[in-house]
Amino acid sequence: MAHAASSGTPKFSSRLAFVMAAVGSAVGLGNVWKFPYTAGENGGAAFVAVYLLGLLFVAAPIFIAEVLIGRRGAASPPQALGSQAVEHGRTNAWRIPGLFGLVGGLLVMSFYSVIAGWTLDYMLTAARGMFSTFDAAGAEAHFDGLKASLPRLLLWQGLFMLATLGIVAMGVRAGIERAVSIMTPALGILLLLLVVYALIIGDADRAIRYLFAPDFSKLNADMALAAVGQAFFTLSVGIGGVMMYGAYLPKDASIFRASGMVVAADTAVALLAGLAVFPIVFAHGLDPEGGPGLVFVSLPLAFSAMPGGDILGALFFFFLLIAALTSAIALYEPTTAWLSERGVSRIKGTLIAAGGSWLLGLLSVFSFNIWQDVDPLGFIPSLQGVNFFGLITNGIDKLVLPLGALVISGFVGRVLTRKAVLEELNMRDGPLFRIWLFSLRWITPGVVAILFLVNIF
Repeated sequence: MAHAASSGTPKFSSRLAFVMAAVGSAVGLGNVWKFPYTAGENGGAAFVAVYLLGLLFVAAPIFIAEVLIGRRGAASPPQALGSQAVEHGRTNAWRIPGLFGLVGGLLVMSFYSVIAGWTLDYMLTAARGMFSTFDAAGAEAHFDGLKASLPRLLLWQGLFMLATLGIVAMGVRAGIERAVSIMTPALGILLLLLVVYALIIGDADRAIRYLFAPDFSKLNADMALAAVGQAFFTLSVGIGGVMMYGAYLPKDASIFRASGMVVAADTAVALLAGLAVFPIVFAHGLDPEGGPGLVFVSLPLAFSAMPGGDILGALFFFFLLIAALTSAIALYEPTTAWLSERGVSRIKGTLIAAGGSWLLGLLSVFSFNIWQDVDPLGFIPSLQGVNFFGLITNGIDKLVLPLGALVISGFVGRVLTRKAVLEELNMRDGPLFRIWLFSLRWITPGVVAILFLVNIF
């Protein structure tokens, strides 16, 4: 029953196409915007060490499981979960977490498109030669002015969404595969150029020590939880995009190998992003714990002091824009595919997904200006002063992704039979499989449950 949908499901042309798409999905603002400042806020190398462990033993097993569910079900996340549950004698209600995943993807896109819009603004600002005029007050004023301007925020958010919509509407091969086959290699080339430049002109020694010489005396429970949470965010597991791309993975491709390539590439990008940012931060005496403003305030200020800083700044924010775009495609695709299964044309389905996330995105847009002091859940002491943008981003990080991860680990580890899993992975029941299955059944849900409970209470 789970395989019945496969005949009509489009496929990527090769394993490489899947890897390009999945790497593009994983490599986004979580790696380049969020990873450096989160590492900075949590002590650098000790955070990085725990983050790598979290990737290996918690996030990567879920990534593999999500790809497995997608390819075996050969359908959108709700359909893939529901049909395989019925095949194994369980209730079709398993489709419900898949539906929540669709909503989660649109919620992510609602705030993601706003931040991605900032990269458009900054890329054009740098291209016009304005970074060279920035001083500390000017860099801060530009960022504050952007957030305060409703027309600018709506314009950039809308343009970014239109670009994403256009790619998804063209389909799996003509749209997604063609776009990522260009954009993902471009991401790698741009990032390497930025790293080389940053290491040459910045404080390379201090940046390398900061990222790779851990001081475990700084390690505490909050840091560990932040590191594991970042591992989830950076791999984009738990909201259905990875499952959808799994449905498009050719049957003759190894899920373990393809997933390993994606995890390795995603990890490399996160670390290289640190090497692109921290040499510049330290060379200019900036605060590595600069929070979200590290990329949008501190770095433009640093670029202003460099020879050719406007050119480098434009390249950096162009890189950020491409990273955001490749991730955004995967956020729309599950909803578009699910609507297609219900007879809605691909173009109309993409418009519905984009329209829904645009409306939700207004909550984030208004959070930076006319509703910045509105805290809708302020009657809860821990949420006093948290606006809509804060609620959505924290809700995704602390609730939606962990819950999605628990569903995926439970489904593959407890619902699917060992035989079905081995057949789909095309593996023997050997040490590697047993380690992965043990992680999926015990380590991953245990860590995720702790993460979830701590975030709730």
